[in-house]
Amino acid sequence: MAVEPLEDVKREVIEAARRAYAIGLQTGNGGNLSSRVPGTDRVLIKASGESFGECTPGSLVAVSLRGEILEGAGPPSREVLTHLAVYNARPDVLGIFHCHAPWSIACAEFAEDIPCLAYHAAAKIGCIPVLRTEGHADRVVVEAVQDLLGRHPGVKVFVQARHGIFSMAGSIRLAEHQAELVEETAKIAWLVAVRSRAPA
Repeated sequence: MAVEPLEDVKREVIEAARRAYAIGLQTGNGGNLSSRVPGTDRVLIKASGESFGECTPGSLVAVSLRGEILEGAGPPSREVLTHLAVYNARPDVLGIFHCHAPWSIACAEFAEDIPCLAYHAAAKIGCIPVLRTEGHADRVVVEAVQDLLGRHPGVKVFVQARHGIFSMAGSIRLAEHQAELVEETAKIAWLVAVRSRAPA
């Protein structure tokens, strides 16, 4: 397979970040996203503290699959270890998108997985398991993610309780689109649950 130029990968990451910010999927300077350069062990990840809405080539840090910083001015996102755990476990994944989506976080408080009630969601993402762990962007989370990936081979998305969506795909563009669908699915699940408890 031909190696995709680094500049093309940077452009795709920036486009995904700005789209997510523009539609309100992530606010402020939260969330993170990354893309593995195909055919290499190089990963581009948003630098810590950078906003999706203001993402530029200078907002990205290049790291190896072992976590070595290869290029970039700022430190990588604090969740770089989680991203690398996924890339090392799943060679098919070339893009990871993470955001603090409110409907998904709310639903994750009350379920072991978020139900895909809409047919298109079930077809496109399958299942949405909820990851419960006491850690935050540390080795505890890495181990929990590795365990989840082992229990759900090929899973495309999951929601970390009290934290947000993690979406994994063959491109960062698709990973961001899947995250949008997870948030839509969580909103539907919440509204259906509220209506089912309402008086007739």
